[in-house]
Amino acid sequence: MSTLSIRPVIGLLVVTELLFWVAVISAWTVATSLVPSLTLHRMDWWPLLLASGLPTLGMMGHLAWRHRAVRSLADSDRLGSVLSNYRMYRPTWKHVAWRWALGAAVIGWLDPKMGSRLADVETEGMDVMVALDVSNSMLAEDLGMPRLDLAKRTVERLLQAAAGDRMGLVVFAGDAYVQCPLTTDVEALKLFLGTVHPGMVPTQGTAVGRAIEVCEDGFEDGGEASRMIVVLTDGENHEDDVVSAAQRAHEAGASVHFLGMATLEGAPIPTFDRRGRPSGFRADNDGTPVVSRLDEATLLQAAQSGKGTYTRAGKGFVELSPLLKFKDDTEKATIASVSYVDYEHHLMPWLVLAMALLLLESLIPRGSLWRKAGAATVVLGACMPLTHAQNSLPSAAKTPLVQGTEAFRAGNMEEAVARFGTPHEGLGSWAGHAAYNEGCALLQNGQTEEAGQAFGRALELTDDPALQARVHHNASVQSLLVQDPEKAITHAKAALRLDPTNDEARHNLALAQRMLQQKFQNQNKEQEENPEQSQEQEQDQDQNQEQDQDQNQEQEQDQNQEQDQEQDQNQRDGEDESEDESENEGQKGGEDANDNSEEGEGEERNHDKGEGEGDNQASENEPADSQDDPSDAQPQAQEGKISSADMERILESLERQEAEVQAKLQAAKAGKGSKRTLEKDW
Repeated sequence: MSTLSIRPVIGLLVVTELLFWVAVISAWTVATSLVPSLTLHRMDWWPLLLASGLPTLGMMGHLAWRHRAVRSLADSDRLGSVLSNYRMYRPTWKHVAWRWALGAAVIGWLDPKMGSRLADVETEGMDVMVALDVSNSMLAEDLGMPRLDLAKRTVERLLQAAAGDRMGLVVFAGDAYVQCPLTTDVEALKLFLGTVHPGMVPTQGTAVGRAIEVCEDGFEDGGEASRMIVVLTDGENHEDDVVSAAQRAHEAGASVHFLGMATLEGAPIPTFDRRGRPSGFRADNDGTPVVSRLDEATLLQAAQSGKGTYTRAGKGFVELSPLLKFKDDTEKATIASVSYVDYEHHLMPWLVLAMALLLLESLIPRGSLWRKAGAATVVLGACMPLTHAQNSLPSAAKTPLVQGTEAFRAGNMEEAVARFGTPHEGLGSWAGHAAYNEGCALLQNGQTEEAGQAFGRALELTDDPALQARVHHNASVQSLLVQDPEKAITHAKAALRLDPTNDEARHNLALAQRMLQQKFQNQNKEQEENPEQSQEQEQDQDQNQEQDQDQNQEQEQDQNQEQDQEQDQNQRDGEDESEDESENEGQKGGEDANDNSEEGEGEERNHDKGEGEGDNQASENEPADSQDDPSDAQPQAQEGKISSADMERILESLERQEAEVQAKLQAAKAGKGSKRTLEKDW
């Protein structure tokens, strides 16, 4: 593989996921249009089908992480040789098969079913219409809570006791409306009851008589079932005659029952602002709060006219026993309804499809990307250059490298060291890679000293900047392991110069600098804790310095003696030459000798004061003798010259002294106890 990209794989997962949902939604839409009775046996659990898509998101994250890990092993153009078994699409197709199998299994568990037979279902019961007062006076809280909230709870208790009954709901204030017609679906009626609030009837007031008339109209004409009207109100009727309405309902075949939802003392009617927050109480024109009380007398008279019962609500509870007892004593009628009584469940086809997809997923072979991945982070890239070189090496040279790679991956570091350490003849430019791999194996095996030597050989055998950067990086780690911060700093800086983006080398550099600083701090601390030992070291240094000075003085005296001996020899040679010249040149040579003699005596005075003064005295008192012996000028002319052998000895001595002084300076700088400066004694 020349290049690797994660985008096509992520695109494949997204496309297959979209296809799955398109197939599911299309199949459900078409099936429900063709078979209206199609439904799910576990309809409440349909969100589980949405959750089945979450593993696809997890697979995307896993593939992205694995791709980053693989890219960290080598460059993209070399991954084909490093990981020849790496496959990107194989695990993706395995996941697609597994994900579709999971979706089929979830659909099968939801159990699609369709009605296969309709039948008339007969039950015994009665028709009950409930009239609920939603006027503003129902917001008063004289029952321990708002009157309307207690009324709604009471209606829910009636629904629970309506076994086989058909029930309807009417809401009223200044007018009345049917909120839910007669039905046996109790759950549907509860949904309508939950939407009830005082503002749903535009006309305010309490038209109880109108509510009874609407309830009577809600019954089916010619029905055989017994009829019952239950009115929940606070009793303040200001719109019509409730007693007459109850009497007319009884004459039509219905019994009328009342539940008084207030107290005799009453309570003020609260008001609310636009945001639903309490803003005070309703007041009349004089500013006096309006108090809503229970008109119990009117409700009792209406219940008697409608041949029903009356019950007053208590604090937070309404006693329904009289109403339920009357209901049980009333003759029940047969109520017929049509519904599906038999369904065909289609669970097995989906489970079979899921098993087939899982079988297909198991037939897709797995890749062998990660066989034995246990190398340390510092030597993660040890086998990278080795695998790159295999395709361009002859078989004889490639064999030990391949064997070393396999041993390294298997964790057998000793075998890897033996294979990588074979002679590097025939490897050519890859000899540096082999030495680098050997150092990584040694470092992984705990042989830090040998690893450092192998890294040194790798630097000598390669000119590749990328490989040199990795060698310097691992060499810095090796130096840190052997507690050599100076060397670690050198290698880390070299690695950063070759690869400025190497964050691990930068971390190693910081670690080595901290180690070096800690080392200096420990030395200073030891010297502060042992001041006597530091003083002894200073005394030893002073004694060594004095001994060096004495040795230097002795060497200078020896050199001066050797120079004097050479000068005497030169003088004797000069005297012989002067005698020959005096015979040939005569008087001219004598005059020149006098001049040379005077110059020689002056130079001799500069060299040795004692001898110079004696010579001057002799030249002043006996000039004739100086003229007769012109050979004295020749030795004086040779006085400033030094032979090459002497010069070499002097230079060697100076170099030794220089090295000793440098060592003393470093020791004095590390000690910090001695403030005395050392000077060169030459």
